[in-house]
Amino acid sequence: MIAIPVKTNKENTAVSTLFGKAKYFAFIQNNKIEILKNEQTGGRAVANWLKSKNVDTLITSHMGEKPFETLLSNDLKVYFAGDERIEVKDVMVKYADGELALLTSENFHTLIKEDEEHHSHSCCSKGSGKMHNHKHNHIMENKLQKAPYKSFIRNIHF
Repeated sequence: MIAIPVKTNKENTAVSTLFGKAKYFAFIQNNKIEILKNEQTGGRAVANWLKSKNVDTLITSHMGEKPFETLLSNDLKVYFAGDERIEVKDVMVKYADGELALLTSENFHTLIKEDEEHHSHSCCSKGSGKMHNHKHNHIMENKLQKAPYKSFIRNIHF
């Protein structure tokens, strides 16, 4: 099951820039999406809640180091949704296409910023006019699963 912190409980809401304090989480499984209120307090509690709900994959745009470590210790894969506003359906298509970076202990601090006000890639300066193409070892893993996930993503019922 995939979980995504979201801003509202509305259809195709945007991915939340919060993790531990996200008001809702979208749970995606078997071509269906269910949005549940987050009643946990703090990132580690949310990480444990996700594991208890049989989540094996999280897609997020921000989180603290301690919750990230808790997710890793619970064998969850964590993908970076990016630092721009994106809706659930769009981020799921990016996931299916293998375009989301798998967060690891090695790249966590590069991709996830602790700055609460602005999240950005240090190497992707908007002023430079250049965007670097991030390539990660997990891309091949996602590409192998691309076809079934694409059909899955296109059939999500909100």
